[in-house]
Amino acid sequence: MPKLDFKDPRFWNWFFREWILTVAVAFAVAFFFRSMIASPRHIPTGSMIPTIKIGEFIFVNMFKYDWHIPYTRQVMANRADPKHGEIVVFEYPEDPDKDFIKRVVGLPGDTIELRDKRVIVNGTPLKLEPVEDRAILEDLKYDSSRISLFRETNGDNTYFVMHLNDGMQGNFGPINVPEGYYFVMGDNRDDSYDSRMWGPLQREKVFGTGSFTWLSVDTANPPWIRWSRLFKVLH
Repeated sequence: MPKLDFKDPRFWNWFFREWILTVAVAFAVAFFFRSMIASPRHIPTGSMIPTIKIGEFIFVNMFKYDWHIPYTRQVMANRADPKHGEIVVFEYPEDPDKDFIKRVVGLPGDTIELRDKRVIVNGTPLKLEPVEDRAILEDLKYDSSRISLFRETNGDNTYFVMHLNDGMQGNFGPINVPEGYYFVMGDNRDDSYDSRMWGPLQREKVFGTGSFTWLSVDTANPPWIRWSRLFKVLH
């Protein structure tokens, strides 16, 4: 480090190189990472229970499907399209200022229907296995005795879904998913505002996929942090 002399050009050269440039690079890396690779989001609702619980903060993988112009939803290049069973984060079609998170049930060209809450894709019911272990249902806003828990398999993805025993009737469709659209639903099948209500989701509204939880807060139950949920990969 040169002698602290504000009139000496060598001091300012050192200061710029060691401090200004370092800080600028750090900000640039953080800017690039947050806007194009991963972005934090807070989940205030329960539509993705039990996969994502109320009060959880997740990282959204912004890189999986598209390259975006930093801090915009403008797509520079497509990388891939969502697949059956993947979690997608998107611009809510009825209010662009809101971000929603749901699971892809149907792809463009699929025929989707529900019969007694069982999802049927192109005439074939999805594999649905009852789950006896209730640990994942802890600290929910529901009485667990009201809940039926399952593992559902769609494509290459297997994940938890839950039904409320006294919930909605559970029949829907059939509906054909148009080209350029996806049929999405919450894992909390009886408490999710999704494609069953507002229709298929446009591909251009999708900007990422849920990656992992980085914080899980339960304000109703001390110690308020769900330690076992930290850095949990989302499936």
